[in-house]
Order: sequence, then C-alpha cells, then structure tokens
Amino acid sequence: MHVYDKAYMDCRSKYLIPLTSYSVPYSRLRNTNIKNAILTKSTSIDINNDTEYEFCFDEDYLFKALLGEIELFYIRKNIQKADSVFCKGDGISANWNIVTNYYNAFFAASLMLRLCYRGNIFFDNRLRRQLEQMISNVTGSVRRLDSNQFYEVYEKNGKYVLKLTKSIDATHELVWRKMGGLINEMLMISRPGSDEWLILTAIKQINNGLNSTFPSQLRNRVNYQTLYGLEYVDKKLFQINENINWIRCLLNFEDTADDNQIACYMYAYTKYIECFCSNFIAEYYDIRGNENGILKTLNSNRSIKIEKEKPIFII
Repeated sequence: MHVYDKAYMDCRSKYLIPLTSYSVPYSRLRNTNIKNAILTKSTSIDINNDTEYEFCFDEDYLFKALLGEIELFYIRKNIQKADSVFCKGDGISANWNIVTNYYNAFFAASLMLRLCYRGNIFFDNRLRRQLEQMISNVTGSVRRLDSNQFYEVYEKNGKYVLKLTKSIDATHELVWRKMGGLINEMLMISRPGSDEWLILTAIKQINNGLNSTFPSQLRNRVNYQTLYGLEYVDKKLFQINENINWIRCLLNFEDTADDNQIACYMYAYTKYIECFCSNFIAEYYDIRGNENGILKTLNSNRSIKIEKEKPIFII
C-alpha cells in the first residue's frame, strides 16, 4: 500500500522543505527551543484576545527554534521506543507493557505535531511570569496566563508568525486531540480513494468511535486502576507486540470497549505516526546531505544501537 501519498507530500513541501536550510548543533539544544524564542527572540506581539497571542520573529530564529524543538522530541521518542521494545515478552507485565508502549505513542505523536509546526508547551512559574510581564509591557495592561499553552506556526501576510493559545485540556489529552485535528487536515488534502486516504479515514473513524484521546484514557485505566493487577495475573491483558498487521488493524476497526483491542488500535495508530516521523527525519538529513548527528550521539553510549531511519512510503 502507498500509505504516504499526496497529503504527506503536501506536508513535506509545507513543513519539511523550509527546515532543510537550518540545523541546530547538539550542544545548543538546551537553549534552542520555542520557549526561549518566545521569551528572547520575538520582535512584536499581537493580542487576538485574552487567551491568544501572535508573536513575530526574524525567520532564522523561528526556524531554528522549531528544529530544536523537533530534535528534542526526536530524542525522547527514540529513547521511549527503545524502552517499549525492551518491555515486551513474558518477562514484563502486560500492564507495564501497555503503559510503556503508550509513552512511545505519546512522544511519537508529540514529534509528529512538531514536525508540522505545532505542539504543547508548558511554562513553569518563573517563565510564565516572564511571559506575563513581557506581554503586559506591550499591551499596557496586566495580563495573566496559564502555564499550559499550545503553539502553532503559520504564514500571515507573507511572514511566519507563532500563535500561542491557552490549553483547556491537560497535556496528554491535548496532544491526542491535536493529533486528531492534524489527521483531519491531512485527510482533506489526500486523494479520495487512495491508499493514504483509506488509512487516514480509518484513523478518523477510530478517533470518532473511541474518542481522539483514547490512548491517554487507556493508559490511565491500566496505570491507575488496581484491578488491572488481577488482569495480569489471570493472563487476560493484552501484550503489545510487533506481530500485529497494523494496516489491517486500522482498516478493520470496530467500535469496542475491550481494552485488549483498544491497545491494538493504539499500536496500529502509532505505527502510522512513527513511519510518518521516520520519513520526515530521514528526508531532512537526506536533503541536507549529512548524517543524523542526533542519532550518532544517542548511539555513542548504547550497547544496542538505534537504527538509522529509512523512508517508508510503500507498506
């Protein structure tokens, strides 16, 4: 199946290509991110309402911040993926197997959002006060902000701007809700009837049937409800593994309340996201014509190496 088709290529043109003019050294990742860009590099602020602000930047600073954010979550995603691979088989409880795989799914979704110029962001009390003071100085009136925010970068009047919006949802629910929105955007630009359209339609059906936040809800049940300890002892709880045909699982979705089956759908959904992210990362380094420096650094102190991404368009 040609899973990554027109919608992917449109995202590639819109989001990946502008990034390929930039790079961020590993040594600068701690300070090259969206938070620091907002607080130190913004050139102007427009207030849309009490919960929505637009920041303008010199384009170089903004794209380096976007790329730094992507690299940070790329590291988290790879580390979590390695843990989820380890946490499978008879030696690990089914409960922890599902929870660990959930975090792999969560960081993959967070990475995919950032590859498409958007993401959740949290300001601790110190940074939040700095942001409040900066906005208050511009507006001439006292402004109060929540720590949980969501950013999105887009073109406006020929320039890129960053919109910061108050997050109503908690972090995990927000990521899955925004992932559902991104899937819907991609579905609208995919070719009707194509393999890609079928996969995106299936993912939308899953989000509609189970609620777009279903991975987070599953994680909460397995992690926090004590009866799932009994489920493990009685061998009734699903062990996530790589024997699932994830495309078939997506295309054969049926609404269900069975957590074993819901775990399968979470795994299948994540495989789509992981391949999307791998394609983007692999193409970024291919276009730049150099090796994946982040992966090289990650592997420098690992006995089991993380393999280099290879574009996957036909499954």
